[in-house]
Amino acid sequence: MAKPEEMNFLTFLQTFRRGQLVSEGDDRLHELIEAIGETSGSGSLTLKIDFKTNKAGQLETTPTITIKKPSKSIGTGIYWPTIDGLLSRSDPNQADIEDYIGARSGTDE
Repeated sequence: MAKPEEMNFLTFLQTFRRGQLVSEGDDRLHELIEAIGETSGSGSLTLKIDFKTNKAGQLETTPTITIKKPSKSIGTGIYWPTIDGLLSRSDPNQADIEDYIGARSGTDE
């Protein structure tokens, strides 16, 4: 009777579904590194492997690879709240330049 092949962790990763796990990991790693390069942010890659025994006594494994990519900021906007609870691009406590010019030209005449 032949001795069953024993696998270490690296062999398990390389042989799972004929290399599909390593291929998926490469894809997620590339996606993460690309996002970090675009944003200068930080992220993470997580490999989770669930194990359970089925009714036949076999060990079922289900790996999941997830990444957390940095998000690209779209910038900051400056607004002022109005009395009505809306937003305004103009400061309600600051005179408009047209009002200022009109007031000056009216007093100079």
